[in-house]
Parts: sequence; C-alpha cells; structure tokens
Amino acid sequence: MSGQLALNDEDPDGKRRVLVVGGGLAGLAAARELRHQFRVTVVDAKEYFEFTSGMMRAYVQPDHWDSLTFLYKEVLEKTLGVGFVWGEVTAIDSEQHCVHVKNMAAGEEDVVSYDFCLVAGGCNFNPFLHTGESPWFPTVHEKNRGNTEHWHLDERYLEGRRRRILEEHQLLLRLEQQKADILIVGAGFMGVQWACELAYYFPNLKITVTDFQQRCLYPLSEDAAAYCEAYMVNSRIRTCYGVKYDKDSKNFWSRIGLSGGAAKTYIVSGVKNSNYFMDAKTLSERGPGGGGWILTNKFLQVVTRSGERWGDGIVFAVGDCVYGSVGESPNWDVPPLPKTGFPAEQQAVHACRNIRALDNAWYGGVPLGCCGVSLPNLFGPRRLRATWFPWGAGIFAISLGPNDGCVVVDVSWDKGSGRLWSKGALAAALKELIETTKVAQCRCDHRLSYFLWHQVHHFPINMCNIWGRGPIITC
Repeated sequence: MSGQLALNDEDPDGKRRVLVVGGGLAGLAAARELRHQFRVTVVDAKEYFEFTSGMMRAYVQPDHWDSLTFLYKEVLEKTLGVGFVWGEVTAIDSEQHCVHVKNMAAGEEDVVSYDFCLVAGGCNFNPFLHTGESPWFPTVHEKNRGNTEHWHLDERYLEGRRRRILEEHQLLLRLEQQKADILIVGAGFMGVQWACELAYYFPNLKITVTDFQQRCLYPLSEDAAAYCEAYMVNSRIRTCYGVKYDKDSKNFWSRIGLSGGAAKTYIVSGVKNSNYFMDAKTLSERGPGGGGWILTNKFLQVVTRSGERWGDGIVFAVGDCVYGSVGESPNWDVPPLPKTGFPAEQQAVHACRNIRALDNAWYGGVPLGCCGVSLPNLFGPRRLRATWFPWGAGIFAISLGPNDGCVVVDVSWDKGSGRLWSKGALAAALKELIETTKVAQCRCDHRLSYFLWHQVHHFPINMCNIWGRGPIITC
C-alpha cells in the first residue's frame, strides 16, 4: 500500500473533505455543487468524461465522439479547482471513513479519507454478461478487463476508448458490405435509437429488433411507440415482439426469422450493476439485471437491507448505481426513477444539499471571514430534506437517426404513461441541443449553457410539478 493521499491532510480553511466516487453527470454535478464549501475530490477509473447518451452516434460517425468527451484533469483541477484521482475504488471502509483506491499513476492501492462520501458510480448496460460489457460504456474495472471481448484495448485511457470506437466502426463497415444480418435485443428507447442509427448510416444492413415485451418503447406511451414503430417499418427494420432472447435456442432464431443466426448481436435490453466495491448488506437482492443496486433512504443516505443508515449516515448514493425507489408500491417514499441523466443530476443536487445540512448542523458550516475575523456560518440548511421524483425524469428525447426523433413527456412510474410531445426534425434538433449544451456545461467552457442547466436543476419553484412528485418550493 502506497499510503494515504493528500486529501487526508487537514484543510487550513476548515473545509470538510468530500469524496465523490464516479465522474459521470451526477459526479460532476456534485463537484460543481460542493467545490466552494468543501474540499472535493473526484475518483474515476478512467481519465476522461464521456457523454453516454450520445455514444450511439459516435459508433456510426466516429468524429462525433470528440464532441462528447474531455479529460477530467483539465476540467476538474484546472477549471473547477477540485481534486481528481485517476483510479478504481475497490472498497469503502464505513468504520474508518475511508476509501481504498487502486491508483492508475502509482499502480498501487491508496487510502483516501473523507468526512462525507457521495457514490455516483453509474452502471453497465448488458444484463446477459456478468461483466455488463457493452459498447455504450467502457470496460474500466480491473476484474472485468481480462474477460472482455476487447481485452487488447485499455479503455481506461482516452486513446484506448478511441480505438474501441474505431474498431467497432470498421466492423460495421465490413458488415455493411456483406449486407449482413444484425440483431438488436431490446426495443426500449436505447434499442430503437441504435436500430435507427444503423439503418440511416449503414442502409445495406438487415436489421432485426426483438423484445420480450409486446411493443417497442415499453413502458413509455402508446403514441410514441406507434411513431417509432412506423419509422422503423419505413426504414426496413424488422421487429419481433413477445419473444425472450435465448442465443442458444434454435427455436428463438427461427421465431425471429433468422434461422441462420446473426452476424452481430447487440444487447440493449437492460442494465447491470457495477457496485462490487460496496458492502454486500447495502445492495439490493432484486431489481434490474439481478439486483446488486445500492440501497438508500429518502434522504439519499446509503442504508442496509434492514433500513439502518450505513457508514454513520455520511455516505450518500445517487444516479444509476442506486436501486431507484424507496419504500414499497403503492405507498412509495420515492417512486421508481429511470436510470437516465436528468434524475441522476437532480439526485446529486439533493444529496449535496443534505451534505451541506449535516455540515452546518455538526460543524457549523464553513466559517465566514470578515476583516480577518472568522465568524460562524449561520446560513444554509440544517435539516435533511427528502428527495422526490423530479419532473425531468418524465422526459425522454429519442433520436431516430440524425433528422428525426420524438420527445415524450409526462412519463411517471406507471406503465404506459406519458405522451408524445414533439416529433420529426424539431425533436431531433431538441435532442442535439440538449446534448451540446449539457456537454458544454460539464466542460465548463460555455457560460450560457452552464447558466441554463444550473437554472434547470435549481429553479426555486417546481412549476412543472405535474410531471413529477415533490414540493412546489424546491430551494
């Protein structure tokens, strides 16, 4: 063990230490929220940020990837002024209030202490593999790298990820020349998007989409599903519903009209946890992909399966790594949240507010300086506030190639909820606008984008509460 990192040193300004595990949308949101009041350090197993929602376009148009990514060190340390550790978290010691990190720079394990910890580790997107490997998220965890199909590439590095994308693109070009059969397992919004991207950029591919549900876009609204189904039919994409995927069954391949199999199969039908560094008693025994999701209470503090606060109540978890609901149906404390970007960021904002509340209640907050005299901080929250189903969790922007799409709003935790709000070129433009401004905010290089998205997540009046559940006054 190489010892403890500098984060463990006491801060001369009296700032408490916050360790953020994961540098995705939620992790970056937490870093922006807490950087002025706390000594923040972000830990991530890769050296770069990647906007996952735009990755499907990157595989069919590789030069698009450069607009989706940046190096963490440049933004976190030089722009936001927070620490960055490039390494893989292997364990969280809840009793000693520290995290074990396998540091990429040293090749050894470090111990990083914290006063508060926020876990925003995200998830993987292939429930059929124990590694969860898929094109949509890089394989970065050491225990999975030896079992990956692309073992020769180290996707923890920016250039390793670039090579992964280019290799997949070259494969698609070869399959296009062969007019090969492609199977996409999963007809949710991600599966539909991937099928339409392939059909637009590689029109000679013979694409089949299958799902065990009876229609595409389940559980979103019927009108949105009908629009996407019509687009796929017009794009000569075959669909086969009500069939469970079984790659070893001849009957499965016969039922979907591919008796000879497919040249390439993409799994886009669910999610898989990557919470192996968490204490087993904090992980769910059920849920998508066989469970293993971090359990939280309504304040987003990590809890055990018996509901007890874990780690003295100073460890929080948000975003795609959490179970997604609190309580039992129909009397949810927090109803099930989709594993998408908006609720992940909003949860990060909620958790940061509660971290500030604990800091104010326990330590008096960061002292205010006046004329060289340190004064107690009498402002800010001092009580924990429950999270809720945010209005933006009910919005899905779905691209159908570069020139078409649909936007679904009013989606709740009820199956089939929501309505088709926008479609066609306008919806495609809206999705592009969301992507461009969100990455610009994360990169901190466009003030208007930064301001707009800050207002989206901090507006004090929840004017769109009809799309969510929660208080009208949100500050």
